[in-house]
Amino acid sequence: MATEFFVSPILDNWLKYGTIYAVIICVYLLIYRKIYWGIFDPMFFTTLNLAASAFCVYFLYADDKLKPVYGWSFIGTEIALFFGLLIGSAVPALHMGRQREKLVTNGKGITEFDLFVFIVCIAYVIVEAINLKTVGIVLLDTENNHVSAYGGHGIIRAFLVSFRTLVILTLYYKTLVSKQRLNAFEIFICLILLVDLATSGSKGGIVTFFALYFLTTYPLMLHGHIKKIKISWPLLLILAAFPIGVVMISVGADASSAVQQVALRLMASGDIFLLGYYDDVFASIQESSFFKYAFYPGWGTILKNLGFDIVPPEPIGVDVFEFYSNRRTSGANGRYNYLAYHFFGLWGGFVYALVIGIIVGYIRKLYTKLDPSKVGYFGFIFMVTLISCSSRLIDDILLFGNTSFWALFFLIWCCIGAKTLHLVLRALLLQQPTVVSPEQS
Repeated sequence: MATEFFVSPILDNWLKYGTIYAVIICVYLLIYRKIYWGIFDPMFFTTLNLAASAFCVYFLYADDKLKPVYGWSFIGTEIALFFGLLIGSAVPALHMGRQREKLVTNGKGITEFDLFVFIVCIAYVIVEAINLKTVGIVLLDTENNHVSAYGGHGIIRAFLVSFRTLVILTLYYKTLVSKQRLNAFEIFICLILLVDLATSGSKGGIVTFFALYFLTTYPLMLHGHIKKIKISWPLLLILAAFPIGVVMISVGADASSAVQQVALRLMASGDIFLLGYYDDVFASIQESSFFKYAFYPGWGTILKNLGFDIVPPEPIGVDVFEFYSNRRTSGANGRYNYLAYHFFGLWGGFVYALVIGIIVGYIRKLYTKLDPSKVGYFGFIFMVTLISCSSRLIDDILLFGNTSFWALFFLIWCCIGAKTLHLVLRALLLQQPTVVSPEQS
């Protein structure tokens, strides 16, 4: 259906629809200019997705396929989200951090943070090895994309994404905040990360490096610890070419075809509306409990493995995809607008959108108060992880739950492991602690 009612008309009237899409993008970037902090802020990419969603809804309207109630629902939730973001950013936020305690060594010059870095890196290597053995190199899989390749192995993907995020943030913290050099093992981990992201099959995978780098340095810039970083145009061109290269390798397309496919993918990133804004599609969606849909990720998995009889929620986007293809291999992200109408109806959806906006806006306001010089490694990495996932509340709350829960879960346990191992080493060495670094555990 997406091919019949979207791709063909777009290709037949490329100049017309391309111009409309560009205008909508410019309008959204202008409206949200005070919300996102830069082009590598995840909120910037969410803004692009919001614009693409608006384009898809406009396309349905122009094609006389948009039921009025769905159109009003979309417009109302967009307005409510924006005002929610403004309200959340206006709520007074406490300054995060206090004067840090000093981190001690165990007598051999090994700090708790050194052990934390080692544990995170080793865990990432183990998860990556399991991923390669189970799933393989997704980029070379012409049958699947970076989502469908993990059919039946969703937990591996959740673990991999979580540890990938943690190891990147940990190494950034060491080099940018602690001002320490990487050792040979950590440099090796960096090489693995580069290969991992380049072969993940995700068109925007490489942007993860730059988005997390931006989020790590942003509070440093706000509090005057480093100067503002300028991005060169050659780097932007290389990053823009990366998704085109992924398409060329994964599906064997030539350069012009790859550019066309990437452009269409950007325009259709609101495909949940193209495929889902119909009465019969809404009626086919299996999940009716918002509570389970929002809170099952992470906690539900743990409770289920402990023996509780819990049925996982069916992703909304997968239900929509199955309606047309009779396959459950992948699906669109369940945008907050779509989930709002499905779970709460027209007026309840406006309230839901407002709450989502307030939460995201407040988290972002809180992050601007984060002073890296007064927060230990756990607190800083916790906040960067949370802010990196926060905009996914807009993209799909199920996606937010999966990414944020597991990343924070493993962060906590790696920290506990580092503290425990540090105490054991100190006890075994039977030496008095010596202050060597102003880092807080």
